[in-house]
Amino acid sequence: MSKIGIDPGHGGSDPGAVAASGLQEKAVTLAVGLVLQQLLQEAGVAVVMSRTGDQDVSLADRAALFNREQVDLVISLHVNSAGTPEPNYASTFILAPGGQAEKLARLIQAEVVAATGWPDGGVRQANFYILRETAAPAVLVEMGFISNPDTAAQLATPAVQQALARAIFRGLAAYLGLQPDAPREPRDIRGHWAEAAIRQVMAAGIMSGYPDGTFRPDQAATRAEVAVALANLLSKLKLTG
Repeated sequence: MSKIGIDPGHGGSDPGAVAASGLQEKAVTLAVGLVLQQLLQEAGVAVVMSRTGDQDVSLADRAALFNREQVDLVISLHVNSAGTPEPNYASTFILAPGGQAEKLARLIQAEVVAATGWPDGGVRQANFYILRETAAPAVLVEMGFISNPDTAAQLATPAVQQALARAIFRGLAAYLGLQPDAPREPRDIRGHWAEAAIRQVMAAGIMSGYPDGTFRPDQAATRAEVAVALANLLSKLKLTG
């Protein structure tokens, strides 16, 4: 079984880049990272997170954790920033061309561009610490520009955060030979009066089950869960409209 290291950039006293709206990079990277963690675990992939909350974790500690856990791949999540509001592309960074990291980066980059419609900044090279100091092949995904007002507004929404996580997951799945769109049937929907409807909204990516393999069809939904489902629906309508 593969083991993937997920590194939501920044955190704690380090907000990362900050949008004019006040949106912080550290919040976006964590939100995307937690959804990506769930998607991978549901697919049977072991995950090592550099952080799961808003805490300080040094670059050295992140790399050391992934090396100690002997992960097979590292995905570092970031959001770019520029001195002007115009740049709005997505890009994926590697340390050097020609290896497994480049192969993975090209798969992830294509999925992110397809999911967001943002301009393609391509696969680029950089001497970033996390790329250089991890023993496993590592990529760093720059999920658009938080300095671009339109991109920042999108990055603040759960729908776009989840779309980014699903895009990165699809790239990883293609690299690992998984089937990212194979239906994952919760164990508690068979025979339920709403089984067909539940299957339909899950297949469309509007709702999902819980990490423990249940859907809990008779449990009351919180306002947050309703909002996420509606945001997913709006994202689908926007991408297909």
